Amino acid sequence: MNIKERDFIYLNCLDFSGTVFQTQVLDWLNLYRKYGVKFELIQVFRIKEIIKPGYIKQQLAGIHKSTNLFKGFLFLLPSKGLFAIINTIIIYLKIFRHLIQNDEVLIFSRALIGKEIKYLRKITKCKIIFYYDARAASAEEKKYIAIKQQNFTRSKYLTIANVYYLEYQTILSANKIFSVSNVLMNYFINTFAAAKTKFVNYPSLSDLEKFYYDSDLRLRIRNELGVRESTLVFIYSGGIANEWHVSEQMFAFFNELNNYKEDLFFMFLTKDKAGVEKALVQYPALKQKLISFSVPNNEVCKYLNAADFGILFRENTIMNNVASPTKFAEYMLCGLPVIISEGVGDYSTYTVEKEVGFLLKETELKYPDRFNFNSLINMKFERNRIAELGKQHFSKQSIIKYLIDQFRI
Repeated sequence: MNIKERDFIYLNCLDFSGTVFQTQVLDWLNLYRKYGVKFELIQVFRIKEIIKPGYIKQQLAGIHKSTNLFKGFLFLLPSKGLFAIINTIIIYLKIFRHLIQNDEVLIFSRALIGKEIKYLRKITKCKIIFYYDARAASAEEKKYIAIKQQNFTRSKYLTIANVYYLEYQTILSANKIFSVSNVLMNYFINTFAAAKTKFVNYPSLSDLEKFYYDSDLRLRIRNELGVRESTLVFIYSGGIANEWHVSEQMFAFFNELNNYKEDLFFMFLTKDKAGVEKALVQYPALKQKLISFSVPNNEVCKYLNAADFGILFRENTIMNNVASPTKFAEYMLCGLPVIISEGVGDYSTYTVEKEVGFLLKETELKYPDRFNFNSLINMKFERNRIAELGKQHFSKQSIIKYLIDQFRI
């Protein structure tokens, strides 16, 4: 099949406002277009959001401004019973032009629309190819959050059970599953009896044009921050408010680290400044050594270059075992050694095998005083070597030709 003989549609269910939309959707679609695969982007809203006209307007304006790939939006009901059939009709009407003008239409989405794809294939002569953009184990994520919030009610249990079923239907309907980690692939195989031949290795990677190591940039940013070259700088980039962000353990780790070396500095690149200030009430010794601020994704590189270690802590649960945090790729491309906890997707093992950082054991995450801080403080890493590994394994550019080949099948 020639790549020009089919239309490509990306159904996006992510909120526009935030880094994830840019890095995990828009940057990929732009790169696909550069290599000859042009998607039409359609934004998917939940039906309950129809009562928020201000939110809808803000989302559509932002997406429209950010890309000329944007071709409209639709609202979908919860995928249950008759609602799934209604959703199918909504999707059918939205992409009707593509269905009557082409022999094949490829739909790419991280939404759990397996039921709708099955029905869509029954009501159109056009061949529907569906690629599932699998970024997480959705049911495990909802289960994890429910337990964290102590909200494991009967209603919540039924919701989680339904998400398991929707995942199964989506895995079943997918022609290919773009999986962000080998652990996630194995989870789908073992949980839903998915065929291994369906899977495409597709980690959460970063862009070489945005993230890179530059020793001159490192010195310039440290000078701007007033940080001496001898000072060890630890950086965390990302949110701290969500349930999977173990911010309490992270601050406890920093507080313990502060007891081992005087000349330290901590940077938080996060929008949750209030969360940082709340944590500092419990750890006042860090106040004079920590700054917190938010920058656009295209400026993160500067501060990663200025740092000496990147932090990536998660609890060792199924939700995190299958994950592929983008910040790991960003750290690697900037030549930044990583202090990572156990069980973070494929990355904890990679960190140890390639000697690009330190592994924090599960017990050390809970009890940071058990960690070997002297070894951490005295260890030296070759930034250029880490950055080169980043280019080879964690850049979007390193995998793009392989992904384009998947769209030619």
